[in-house]
Amino acid sequence: MLRRRPHDVVLDVTERCNLKCVMCYFAGTDRLRFAPFDASLSKNGMMPVEVFERVAAELFPRAWRVAMACAAEPMIHPKFADLITIAGRYKVPDIWFPTNLLALTETKAEAIVDAGVRTVAVSMDGTDQETYERIRIGGKFDRLLQRLELLRTVRARHPKNRTRMRLIYTWMKSNREDLRNLPAFAEREGVHDLDVRFVAETAGVDNRPELLTGEDPESLRSELRAVAEDAVRRGIKLHTFPEFEPTGKRSVLAKIQRRLWRRRAGLDRIEHRLYAWRERLNGCGYPGANWVVRPNGAVSPCIFWDREPLGMFPEASLAGLDTSGGLNAIREGLQCGQPIGTCATCDQRRDALYRPFRKLVKIGEGRAVASDSRSS
Repeated sequence: MLRRRPHDVVLDVTERCNLKCVMCYFAGTDRLRFAPFDASLSKNGMMPVEVFERVAAELFPRAWRVAMACAAEPMIHPKFADLITIAGRYKVPDIWFPTNLLALTETKAEAIVDAGVRTVAVSMDGTDQETYERIRIGGKFDRLLQRLELLRTVRARHPKNRTRMRLIYTWMKSNREDLRNLPAFAEREGVHDLDVRFVAETAGVDNRPELLTGEDPESLRSELRAVAEDAVRRGIKLHTFPEFEPTGKRSVLAKIQRRLWRRRAGLDRIEHRLYAWRERLNGCGYPGANWVVRPNGAVSPCIFWDREPLGMFPEASLAGLDTSGGLNAIREGLQCGQPIGTCATCDQRRDALYRPFRKLVKIGEGRAVASDSRSS
């Protein structure tokens, strides 16, 4: 299956959101534009269904995972149920999307479950009304609880339901104390796993007052550890979670114990090791294995890329993207230690595994060739 479906696809079907969360770029804009800025597929920023069908036909048959959103709120798309139904036809093993869930209707919930969506990841950032509504401007906590209940009800009446719920919690000063309540809240709501991340500086909005970077690291680690252990005791997995263990050398026994706990928690997954191998081998695990499609049809090799796209839908094709000069130049730059474009300053980039071995090596009967190439 992994060989037949080697790609991950990330796409946004809209440029808009229905909230203005204090730490988000939508706090300062009504519409998120993507390069090239003069390209648009619709006046309202919604990807047309026929363009989505083209994207799906080209990319989904070889996709292991499809994220139906990245930077905006997918369920405000007026044809969201149709888009999910189209995605479900391709039997992608892992369809998922992040959402604030407030635009969920019974029709959309039925489409989600019928399409075999693997995970609905609910961004909520607060387990009580005061915290939630202080951060998620425009959101109502009571409506969130109602939408969570609706999704649970629809899932329960489908005998072959495979849709799980995840909670996304951005940790910041406004909800620092509230984090401790997250595992109990998740258990009550029938949540399968948690995605906890630190708030980060965001273009277009001054969220520096929310950053936890100036806080005592030991206190932060202690709080994170307590929450992580509470969640795992309740049988809730940690999909993503900040590191809370101090750095430094560990004994063999400590390493084994750590690995076993991380596996039990859900943090030690085979996909992480596969990505780490691609990263070491190529300098980055994204280009060629990851496709990002924006609402204006622009295709990029990763969510961090902010230069010229590799192609534009609806004209683009997988064959053309995979062999494009742009993608080859990105790969070559990473592999030879001369990254181009966004890769030159990206902190996700790593040195390729073979870079220390660029020297003349003997092959066969004393024949020497330069190994500063991209041969494997």
